[in-house]
Amino acid sequence: MSAAVRAARTSNARILSSLKPSPNVVVVGGTSGIGRGIALSIAQHCPSANITIVGRNESAANAILSQLGSNPKFIRADVSLMSEIRAATKKISAVDMLILTQGILTMAGRTPTTENIDNKLALHYYGRVLFVQELLPLLRSSQNGSKVLFVLDGVNGNPSKINWNDMALENTYSLSSAANHALSFTDLVIHYLASQQENTNITFTHAFPGVVRTPIADNLPFWARLPIKCGLALGLGVSPEDCAEFMIYGMLGTDKGSRCINDKGETVTKKSPIQEEMVAKVWEHTSHMITLK
Repeated sequence: MSAAVRAARTSNARILSSLKPSPNVVVVGGTSGIGRGIALSIAQHCPSANITIVGRNESAANAILSQLGSNPKFIRADVSLMSEIRAATKKISAVDMLILTQGILTMAGRTPTTENIDNKLALHYYGRVLFVQELLPLLRSSQNGSKVLFVLDGVNGNPSKINWNDMALENTYSLSSAANHALSFTDLVIHYLASQQENTNITFTHAFPGVVRTPIADNLPFWARLPIKCGLALGLGVSPEDCAEFMIYGMLGTDKGSRCINDKGETVTKKSPIQEEMVAKVWEHTSHMITLK
């Protein structure tokens, strides 16, 4: 274990173990990869935490529920669908930490869900914002002050790469444009959410996990999967457990408002300045997309 991981673990353990009352933690995408690592890490540092994981894979959830403290829960939902997200959030009665890690690695072009949102954007952006929107009343009433963590890419967002004439990418979709929109929108939306007076009790963090040794590449075609698998086999990237410590460290270290963090949980300083006009446009577009469904 590197010195940086050790320092993050020590800090996380100190903060999480001292929280009173015990935190209510919701991890979306918590059945595998980084989300699973974060859920297990929080349970280890704070055995009294009430941890709920949300995802599709019930058998994967059942495999770790016994390790998630005294009051673990699993909510089954297809979180690419806004209707299922609304149903899932109705089953949550308290939340102090909301951790959003759901995602997919795919080479497919625009793949509409039954609600006509691209599957990738539904997972990486729209559905995440809807989770926050639906749970805001609970987040605002947290006694500890609440934390929201978006695990996507807090480093590379750039508003100049947004297609303002086709924000949902219904006509100009490409893998790079979908990635640019998801992470640039996330940068802008956490700024919007943090700027709302009623949300001063909540911090919003957008994190870049870096290269992590998870099974997310398994769904790629062989030619795309092979170099990734070779790189991971040669030691590229970090384990989900180490990544989880850095992500938690970054989330806990966001004192107020919003910020973007790198793969070590540190503030990203070289970002394009945020223009309020862009923030307003993204919020208006996002609200339209998630309330229609």
